[in-house]
Amino acid sequence: MKNKWYLFFLFILLVVPLNAQVEIVQKSISTVDSKALTIDGKFGNAINGRTYQKDALASYNGYQYIAYYNSDRRVCISRRKLPSGDWKTIQFLDYDFKSDDSHNIVSFGICPNDGTIHLAFDHHVHPLHYRVSKKGLATNPETMEWSAASFGPIIDELEENKPIRITYPKFWQTPEGNLQMNYRVRGSGNGDRMLVDYNASTGKWDNTRQIDSAIGMFEDQLGKSETRCSYPNGYDYDANGRLHETFVWRENSQGANHDLMYVYSDDRGFTWKNNDGDLLTEIINVNSPGIVVQSIPRVLGLMNDHGQVIDSEGRVHVVMFHCTKETIEAVGSKLGATRWGPKAAQRYFHYWRDKSGKWNSLQLPMAVGNRPKIFTDKNDNLILIYCGTTNTKIKGRSGNDDGEDLIIAVATAKNNWKDWHIAHSVKGPFMNDMLADIYRWKNEGVLSVMLQEEPSALRKPSALRVVDLSINFNNN
Repeated sequence: MKNKWYLFFLFILLVVPLNAQVEIVQKSISTVDSKALTIDGKFGNAINGRTYQKDALASYNGYQYIAYYNSDRRVCISRRKLPSGDWKTIQFLDYDFKSDDSHNIVSFGICPNDGTIHLAFDHHVHPLHYRVSKKGLATNPETMEWSAASFGPIIDELEENKPIRITYPKFWQTPEGNLQMNYRVRGSGNGDRMLVDYNASTGKWDNTRQIDSAIGMFEDQLGKSETRCSYPNGYDYDANGRLHETFVWRENSQGANHDLMYVYSDDRGFTWKNNDGDLLTEIINVNSPGIVVQSIPRVLGLMNDHGQVIDSEGRVHVVMFHCTKETIEAVGSKLGATRWGPKAAQRYFHYWRDKSGKWNSLQLPMAVGNRPKIFTDKNDNLILIYCGTTNTKIKGRSGNDDGEDLIIAVATAKNNWKDWHIAHSVKGPFMNDMLADIYRWKNEGVLSVMLQEEPSALRKPSALRVVDLSINFNNN
């Protein structure tokens, strides 16, 4: 009997610490636009808040900004004074958005060094649609006019006399306070990634360079493929100025994704190194040595454009979903039978790189929703957001009938991120990929998340909102 009680208390000691003590409070929810656009698209009905936007919601200098399309199919950028000012929206009337392609998002970036706001919109292998604000607009929000007149015209080039056709524009700030932009040229399964720098001192873009390539032969059980494109989970600078990227390849043959890749750059993306720290002497491609850090075959239905974050110690964290051989066979299917695998076989996986360069993995216990985004607090606890369900009985991917709520799942650094669980939810139904303001989170500890409600009927507009959450872990 004594041994039984000893084992019981030992079990309690081992298990209880895995239940993360976290307090999540909904501080407010605000309406940006009661009539934001929805579409009837081949790739989904949401056009606002898509996973391939680097920033659709971002704050700077006491104001928060959000970019989207409204029900009149106009590009809009709205801002509010934090913490709870009213949203003030600029509607650009000089561009008519006609697409029903959910890839053709609005993306924006803010350059701290000169206070410019940059917008790029409506691309899926299309000519660049880009405009930039007057200098100081984000730096002097109280004194400069907030109107379309504070932005320049739409142009089709970044560098002078070099018009471009692009997909997936992404902006991010450099440690020096300048801005970078990444985009893909050509199409899915045969495209290259480009990187270009905005220099605030000159007000110009320069140094356009290719950072990965479609070239190379790839072969697996699905056959041979001669071209491909990358799909990044993120491009993020750490506290020491190192730029980290994780991504997957999508092959032109069979059109499926494979493998988790990792590279980093210590010179703002001019040269890149593999996981072992070896300099890559050629542009990153499918045959580059040492970049595959987790083998995930095409037959496992790996999805692209997930979440990535770098913690305070420079460790890289990624959460993605795919199937396993075991989960596919358990639901009575076969490897490679469908492009993304059976929904019931899909699982979230946390992959992370420790300080020695070793990659670790853990299958998460929650039902899979849509493509997640991941964040870290100052103590390296992790927060995962996605649209899905709180139903713990579902082991695969949830459906719309199961729930389309904002889900916040957490894991603690003190338990080596093995205690993942759902800690909070915001009731939907919502239709978008969950995107949050990383700048406000880092600076204020408030997680602002972009939400668009499901419309009452197909093509009907719906409300676009921002919910503000405080998230506090007990790290004792």
